[in-house]
Amino acid sequence: MTDRLEPRLRSALGTAATRAPQAPARFSAEVVLRSRRRRTRRHALVAGVCVVAVAVPVAVTVTRDTGGGGIAAVVTATPTAFEDPLRNPDPVGKRLTIDNPSEGRPLSLWYARARNGATVFCRKYTSRTGGGTEFCGEGPVIDGAEATDQGSTESFPPPVTGKVLHYGTAQAGIARVVAVREGGGRATGTLRTPQGAPQAIWTVTVSADEPVTAFEFLDGLGRTVKRIERQPPVFPETDAKPVGSTVEMPGGLVVGLYETPDRSLIWKLGGRAVAMNTLSPGGPLTDMGGRPMKAELREHEDRWFGITGAGTARVALVLRDGTTVTADTRPEPWQAGDFRMFAGTQRRTDDIYAEGFELVGYDRDGAELWREDHGPTR
Repeated sequence: MTDRLEPRLRSALGTAATRAPQAPARFSAEVVLRSRRRRTRRHALVAGVCVVAVAVPVAVTVTRDTGGGGIAAVVTATPTAFEDPLRNPDPVGKRLTIDNPSEGRPLSLWYARARNGATVFCRKYTSRTGGGTEFCGEGPVIDGAEATDQGSTESFPPPVTGKVLHYGTAQAGIARVVAVREGGGRATGTLRTPQGAPQAIWTVTVSADEPVTAFEFLDGLGRTVKRIERQPPVFPETDAKPVGSTVEMPGGLVVGLYETPDRSLIWKLGGRAVAMNTLSPGGPLTDMGGRPMKAELREHEDRWFGITGAGTARVALVLRDGTTVTADTRPEPWQAGDFRMFAGTQRRTDDIYAEGFELVGYDRDGAELWREDHGPTR
């Protein structure tokens, strides 16, 4: 599987640290922060398998971002007998489904009633590569709050589209929401109230290059009713230094090995990170079950790149209209695993996953070694 979500989910499950609420008193738990690598882009469903449904020897409750840009994972050593009030909450009103500007795929937001009577906020994400997940959060507390910040699509590396969506809740007295960006810029958001919903849902889209430091909520007269201060997330990979030398690849890409502390390949374009491959302790090309993968593909604009097995000398990208582009593989210089790297460009589309494609590997004699079909995701 080449879905970029899969290695992040594998890494997260490897440490039993996926998404979860701030630790309730009833848990004996360890709270762990992870960057996007383990956030699984906050939506840890890969190829239709939801984290909540994965059988692992730990108890993991999936809910929300911590607000610090990472993920709070509440992990218990053994399954507990309590009944989670967030399990299968009852929807309140219809879902708001919009285009997620970070993925170019649908995003659904809605309210639900937990078994303890509290109103909770729910999301359903779909990634451009076909993965996704659905979950509800414990906080910030919605009931009684004029407005809340419920999360965003911020990540490292930034979304391929260069856009980040922020979202939250607002009571009836709120007429406008404004995001205050780092440096003083402001962006006005949108408020929508789905049929039957107890409150409005607000969204604001900003450039990934302009972190948001606060949200202001105004009434119909333009008066500020509430201001929520926000600390933009800090990802350790942002300022990390490569281990050893970096490698220049086709398309202007530069790839290096980083330890933050997990070992990852970070791909950069013009000095900016655009993608990464997490090198699993079980091997750089293994899936969640420890099974070998043929390749791990990444894409950015018209570039396609990634890693594949040591026996693959050339990789071909075959688009749905028959357009075929190839890339020779190169050895990795860090002795970080049994893999080779590849990179190429294609001018056909800026979203290869939308219409689907095939990825094909060949040996040095031109014989086909493997073939993967990726169906359309939009």
